[in-house]
Amino acid sequence: MLRMRRRAALPLTIAGILVVWATPRAFGASAPPPTGCKPTACTPGTTLGLTNSKGQPIAGAAGVYPWGMAEEPDGSMLVGDYWNFRIVHYNANGTAATPFVFTKSKQGFGNDTNQEPFGVCVDNSGGPFQGYVYMTEGSLYNVVQYDPNGNWVTSWGTTNAVHTVNFDYPSQCVVGSNGLIYIANQFGGPADQGLAVLNPGTDAVTFESPPAPNAFIQTRSLAFDSAGNLWVADQGHHRIDIFYASKGLDLTAPPQKTIAPPGGVTTTFDMRGLAIDPTTGMAFVANGQNCLVQSFNANPSSGSYGAFVTNFNGVGSGSDCGSGNGQFEDGARDIAIDGSGNVWVGDLGDFRAEVFNQSGVYQLSVPNPPAPPPTGGFDGPRGVAFDSAGDMYVSDTYNERVEEFTPSGGGSFAFDRAWGMRGEAANTFNYPRLICIDPSTGDLVVANTDSNMVVAWNVSPSSPKVDWYSTAGGLADPYGVACAPDGTVYVANSNGKDVVAFSSAGTELGTMGSTDNLGFTRGIWVDTDGSVWVDTDATGNVYHFAAFSAGGAELGHFNVNNSIPNAGVFGIAGDSGYLYVALSSVNEVAQYTRAGTLVGTFGGAGTTIGKMRTPQGLAVGPGGKLYVVEENTDRVSQWSVP
Repeated sequence: MLRMRRRAALPLTIAGILVVWATPRAFGASAPPPTGCKPTACTPGTTLGLTNSKGQPIAGAAGVYPWGMAEEPDGSMLVGDYWNFRIVHYNANGTAATPFVFTKSKQGFGNDTNQEPFGVCVDNSGGPFQGYVYMTEGSLYNVVQYDPNGNWVTSWGTTNAVHTVNFDYPSQCVVGSNGLIYIANQFGGPADQGLAVLNPGTDAVTFESPPAPNAFIQTRSLAFDSAGNLWVADQGHHRIDIFYASKGLDLTAPPQKTIAPPGGVTTTFDMRGLAIDPTTGMAFVANGQNCLVQSFNANPSSGSYGAFVTNFNGVGSGSDCGSGNGQFEDGARDIAIDGSGNVWVGDLGDFRAEVFNQSGVYQLSVPNPPAPPPTGGFDGPRGVAFDSAGDMYVSDTYNERVEEFTPSGGGSFAFDRAWGMRGEAANTFNYPRLICIDPSTGDLVVANTDSNMVVAWNVSPSSPKVDWYSTAGGLADPYGVACAPDGTVYVANSNGKDVVAFSSAGTELGTMGSTDNLGFTRGIWVDTDGSVWVDTDATGNVYHFAAFSAGGAELGHFNVNNSIPNAGVFGIAGDSGYLYVALSSVNEVAQYTRAGTLVGTFGGAGTTIGKMRTPQGLAVGPGGKLYVVEENTDRVSQWSVP
């Protein structure tokens, strides 16, 4: 398909001074005087989401989101509960251990806090840190240390960590017999790619990788066999690399042995977890995308060391890998072996961990039954949109679904239905973020961020269906979508650093802002005159473009950080008078005139009505009220605005 690019209008330079202009026509009707939300004219109304007995908002989360896993020295199991931001504890027979919640720290970004547990490993070396637990936080690029009782000790990494280490999306980890922590540093560059080796006694960290062409590419998981050989899941090479202890465990030399994808798996070797039982000499790989577990000979004294043994359970490849016993709805996650020799596999999409014997026979699930997320609640919501009937749609990001609500009078809404599950295909969700309703078709358009896709859902049937989807336009982690009255769908192409326009049928029309160095685009909104506003997180700029049909040229821009430093812009919306920008880092919404003059802000950090935490998507709904999606308060709040 021919990709058209619209050249942006050139800025005017006078006497060496760059002038960015915006005509009155471009910015819409004349803005009212800046009285708006200053100081208290924007008032809160009802909220949508779950609350506790004290009226405080709570997450509409599943009981457990299993991801990372590790065996405790007593043979019990620790399970990383990803979207509940904690590690939980089970006995080997599947019953809840006491205390069930292992980690005592709270969700946060600094000392004595934790985020999503991507990987979990336990020190069983018999050294000074025997029984200590290590948790990799992929989204924060940190590794956290807990004592054997679950008390936070310290952290290493890049986000408010005690010790600064250049981790880049650390994945699983394992503790060697020497007490060193080996960490899969998934996306490190030439200086820090491959594996990180952490000495918790000295806080020293080294990054090690073989030379090209064997340099690690996206290491995922790792495990030691009975001889102390290190197995590394090298996802970029679609193989397992083995480094022999007899060769000094030299990770800067080529691996002594490699294991390629076994027969029966012809597409990928999606190694989301790797575990070895040194007693039986068996290795197990959670092959996520292929919906199964694979076993290998890990007995160093065997003549068939490293040979493939068998596949077990799962269904044919695809986004929905099944929800029956032994199946994985979203593919398998991490994998570990308990004190009884059983194999535990994270089944995130079904909100459970599954347990198999080493022959692949399903044994049990924990918890049983699973506790899926409750309807009417949210876990990390992002976007909100309204259809012509006034129904509200909310993208419930961490629950990988969309929920629909109908007006129930007095500004309130009642839950109607929900649909979705996690996956890579168009009819699933993969971290859905901002959404909009196409007025020309009634479709709900979703930025399916982690699939690099935009999807239009026909919401008329009782079971919504996909009308169209597209990955065209060089979509790269799109965050925002905006629907114009003429049927044009605009996509904030975040890592593409531009805006991509599609027709109401999903045909790519072209791009805007490609020469404007937009940076990481997030929020996007179509004005009443058809022009387009988009904000960028990296710079804090809010850009204004003509409609794609009118050429798509930049009409002007202003900078939020000039008036509110480090604001963290996200969603954007407007009415006939003002623009509203979600300031996720300062927990406020700002009101601007179309000339870029700050009128006022409202919100502020808190959970009470009138406060907010991490505002994301914005939309003007019925009666001209502004609706704010609050990611970390797990609710949608309603505001009366001038």
